Amino acid sequence: MKKFLILALIVSSNLFFLEPLISQEIVEDKNLIEKVSFDIWWEDKYNDSVITLRTYPEDIKTIQVGNGRFINKNQVLEIYREVNKGFIFSSSYYIFNIVYKDENSKVSTGKIIFSSKRASNKFEKALVDFGF
Repeated sequence: MKKFLILALIVSSNLFFLEPLISQEIVEDKNLIEKVSFDIWWEDKYNDSVITLRTYPEDIKTIQVGNGRFINKNQVLEIYREVNKGFIFSSSYYIFNIVYKDENSKVSTGKIIFSSKRASNKFEKALVDFGF
């Protein structure tokens, strides 16, 4: 609950101070055909973020984590899922490894971590619908 309140304050403060940034985002979304987002942990399990899958005209598809650079679908080399089973008092983690080439053709791997099996399954279905 405390995280939610802090996040709400940050988002609301950004609405007042970053108005041009928000209007630029709206312009980008006019051409958007489909947008699917998921709450995730990115690489470090304590680094909360959002991953967004976007589809634009001419079948241009992108993946973006948080406010970082987007990756075109054709840059992704492989996506595979691992399950890190929990013990009696700890939960399982569902990890998606995304192997991709960055803008310099360097091969990198990012890990997307879910703590919920249901959310993990929804993300996996979205990836299949997205074309992976």
